[in-house]
Amino acid sequence: MVPTIFYAACAIAAAGLALLLMQSGSKFRMGATILGLAGIAWILVIVVQTIPTPASEIGPLGLMILCAFVSVASAVRVITHHRPVFCALYFVLVVVSGAAIYVLLSAEFVAFSLVIVYAGAILITYLFVLMLAQQSPADIGSADAVDYDRIAREPAGAVIAGFVLIAVLGGSVFSVSEQKAESILDQNRAIRQGWSDLSMMPKLLLEQARRTDSTVTAVVARTDGQMIAVQTDHSAIISVERAGQMTPSDLTLAPSLLPDNTSRVGMALVTRFPVSLELAGIILLMAMLGAVVLARKQTDIADDDRRALAGLGKVIDGSQSSQGKANR
Repeated sequence: MVPTIFYAACAIAAAGLALLLMQSGSKFRMGATILGLAGIAWILVIVVQTIPTPASEIGPLGLMILCAFVSVASAVRVITHHRPVFCALYFVLVVVSGAAIYVLLSAEFVAFSLVIVYAGAILITYLFVLMLAQQSPADIGSADAVDYDRIAREPAGAVIAGFVLIAVLGGSVFSVSEQKAESILDQNRAIRQGWSDLSMMPKLLLEQARRTDSTVTAVVARTDGQMIAVQTDHSAIISVERAGQMTPSDLTLAPSLLPDNTSRVGMALVTRFPVSLELAGIILLMAMLGAVVLARKQTDIADDDRRALAGLGKVIDGSQSSQGKANR
């Protein structure tokens, strides 16, 4: 029964968004806005009621719902606002609210990457293209603007495709009980991988051992040749040397001493995906240099045009051309 209600809420939100994309009066758009907000609020309520939430996580869940609502509302304004500059500003709000959700999910690396890549690179490129391509920024969204600046192209198809995707992804929320066993296996695998990553970080491993016992002087390999032995309760046993002791002894590390997500992502990038990391760096460097070259070329052309209108010659190597000198 719940999936049917969820799909109905998606249909209501899709209808409101489709009406917002149509050219109509302010009263009509107000009604479409109310319809869309009702659908989105209904979706959030259904999702919250479906997911069991401990009392200690009610606060973070409420903040996550607020960020999700802000993100959805801003995304709607990105595709419904008439002025591209305001669309870009709303896109910044989408990125920031999405990054806040990732921070609440303890995915700090993804959050910072989202802000750096989208708000720092793609958005700047988007605004740069607007400045180059738009000849009359003041007329964007006005009645005199061209049709492709005022009217959305195929809004119904885009809305249907988007909300079908939301319905499919949201439907997976209602099969949590069926995936519970698989989720537990994934959690155990992730914890074992976390301890394995910690064994490849000797300085951090020694620091975590000293947080448990301040007398630890060094972490050594166990008798079986491994650095860490993972237990069934997700804790780990390591072999350490303590001050005043001649022989190594065991020390138990609590699961709370596992490395955080950012450290594990950094370890994975360096150890498992070094080629991909280098290629991504090269691509970003080429994009940055290309943007600088395009911006410089556009600036030179604009300066030459202004000097030509003023009756001056072009600037070549810091000096005016012979025509400019003759005009003087």
